[in-house]
Amino acid sequence: MARTKNKAIKKYKLKNGELRYMFKVYQGMDSKTGKRRETTRRGFLTYREAEIEYEKLKANGRKNIFVNNLTYQDIYEDWLKIYKKGNLRPTTVQKTEQYFKNHILPQFGHLKITKIDYYICLEAAYVWYEKLKYNKKIEHYANKVFVHALNARFIDYNPLLSVETPIKKLKTNTIDYYTRQELIDFLESAKNESLKKYAYLRTISYLGLRRAEGFALIWSDVDFDKKMISINKAVTRDSEGKLILGPTKTGEERILHVDDKTLEILKEWRTLQTDVLGTLDTEQLIFPNKFNEIAYPSKAYDWCSQIVEKYKLKYINPHGLRRTHATLYRVSGADYYDTKRRLGHSFNDVTSKSYIMEAEELKYEAFMKFVMYMNY
Repeated sequence: MARTKNKAIKKYKLKNGELRYMFKVYQGMDSKTGKRRETTRRGFLTYREAEIEYEKLKANGRKNIFVNNLTYQDIYEDWLKIYKKGNLRPTTVQKTEQYFKNHILPQFGHLKITKIDYYICLEAAYVWYEKLKYNKKIEHYANKVFVHALNARFIDYNPLLSVETPIKKLKTNTIDYYTRQELIDFLESAKNESLKKYAYLRTISYLGLRRAEGFALIWSDVDFDKKMISINKAVTRDSEGKLILGPTKTGEERILHVDDKTLEILKEWRTLQTDVLGTLDTEQLIFPNKFNEIAYPSKAYDWCSQIVEKYKLKYINPHGLRRTHATLYRVSGADYYDTKRRLGHSFNDVTSKSYIMEAEELKYEAFMKFVMYMNY
């Protein structure tokens, strides 16, 4: 029975009348440009020569499609099989798996390995630096998976290799929050830099927001009449590594009271933003980047670092501002549950889940105590 010929292989004639064969073959999507990758070959003397080359390129194309769909989690699972074959104690393997489960996979796991770039790695590194004493150890293990992907030729370069974060100088009794006066000094310094920085840092300091929640705010979240702000989303990434607005860390919305001064600053920033953009939609981001797109949450680190260095202040990072809010909120008279609710922490104990009702009057009273305490 005669074989069916490949319709992609075409005959053509040279100017001298000689017969040749050519084809065009699809080889998957380019991981960098996101465009279709097609290859054309011509000049084959026989159909069979063209067919052999076509099948070879087609196979490479199938490999490219496969690689482009691999996630960091896929590479990690492959690396883990090899890692477990080493002469390791069970406790060592268990610790390693915990590092990935608790810290590395939440940052990279769902992302396609070919889409993870320097900025994604930088963002992850700062999350680890912010939260962990052993952040460099986490970077070390995360890097092993990238090295494995590089050796397997799934990626062309290691995006984590160029990321640099400070090495923590661990001290006993380290105070990583501001006192009332230190916070006022910090915000006064921010005011000298730009209205946008001042408005952002004031907002997250007075509401106790996570930095990604602050950059996810849009104008419709702010109710200037009722003096409330809805915290219902945060900046995150999709499987392609693109910044998007997703759910908050706990997946829950919280509606927070806001003081008059913070609202006044936000109104001033809204007026300036409207003048720059020419118009202002209610779905407009309050704190976008310079291209009016979602800002990298790591930008908050840059702003804090620039301010404390320029004005010779005690160093604090964006998470430290959140911790500052929690501390001053408690100092001003709020109880444990009021503070947890305001920060958007999850409640895992039965008592708080089932028996402690959220009375609006109590929340407002706790907030007003904080405003009076700050007096700024």
